[in-house]
Amino acid sequence: MSTSYASAVSGDVSGRRDAARALLQQPIVTAAGDRETFDLVRRHAPALKSMFADRLGYRLVVEPTFARLTKAPLGPTSPHRALRHADGTEFGAITYACLALVCAALLEPGTGERVSVDDLLEQVRADARENGIVFGDPVSEERNFAAALRVLEEWGVIAESGRGDEASGDGPHLDVHRDLLPQLLDIPLHGMPGPAAALARHEHEPAARRLYRRLVEDPFVARDELDDESATILARDRHELARMLEDDFGLVLEVRAEGALAYDPAGVLTDEAFPGSGTLKHACLLLLAELTERFGDSAPTTLHVDVHTLDSVLADLAAARSRTWKSIYVRDLALLRRDVVALLVRLGLARPHEDGLELTAPAARYRPVPAESKCR
Repeated sequence: MSTSYASAVSGDVSGRRDAARALLQQPIVTAAGDRETFDLVRRHAPALKSMFADRLGYRLVVEPTFARLTKAPLGPTSPHRALRHADGTEFGAITYACLALVCAALLEPGTGERVSVDDLLEQVRADARENGIVFGDPVSEERNFAAALRVLEEWGVIAESGRGDEASGDGPHLDVHRDLLPQLLDIPLHGMPGPAAALARHEHEPAARRLYRRLVEDPFVARDELDDESATILARDRHELARMLEDDFGLVLEVRAEGALAYDPAGVLTDEAFPGSGTLKHACLLLLAELTERFGDSAPTTLHVDVHTLDSVLADLAAARSRTWKSIYVRDLALLRRDVVALLVRLGLARPHEDGLELTAPAARYRPVPAESKCR
């Protein structure tokens, strides 16, 4: 094999892997929003479509102006990944309903590629009344509507086209990416008997595909959460799984008695960096350090920490950092505990428990390690 040919093959594999990694983090890529990534995905489209379909059961659509990776639903024990408002709070049911109504209004027959924001809001209000959906006071209504538009803009479905003609009272307008809009959902919902039917389509997939999907998407896959067939595949085919994860996404597989972890050595392929800045992530890191140091020697694989212990540790941490942490968390320890537990669960470092939480095996990675003393 010539040097130039080997270099081309290596570059081709690297480019395909980079495109696959980008799609995992950004399942909608538009030519207008990220031309470089879009061109990379389009260049490797045939190989990516085959890999995502065969290994993960995902559908990749690549059109002249966008690429859309439609993922299959994960299991009930997988981390919860919610859409979020600009301030970081999760969407509630009403905001999701507003987002659905906005999409439905944009899909309405006769809707063009440019729509008035005011007309769109009026259509959403009318559809909400017809379906018995109550947005609350005008402030809440506008907040939910703005959140829905922000998400659709981030996805590349809409873009602000201008402020309109102020002299005639014409308000702002939106350009609508009409080819992308129908691709937001995997399948049309109008023929479905209910939400559960959309999830049931993936219930009988091969165990190997379900396992690989969990390894790619979950921070940590506990062995006691796997069915017998998946556990057997993990034990029998761990070396082949490690090769596939490296080739497809540049992930490193680590398998131990308590479960499996597929991580990115570069620390890039994640939807939530940890450790990180901010009160919550700081509190989580310090809490993990304290609990794993306190119970590490005698702790089982999964460590149950009751509410009293949580509150005690968090109260000490908050008191020591009252000047630097958000005042709302320093004043309200119950809120601090709720949000810390939610973040740890989302990161796969804990499981919810009726009385506190259960730390999972990866939490031990954050146990303090004494620094080596230097001889003088």
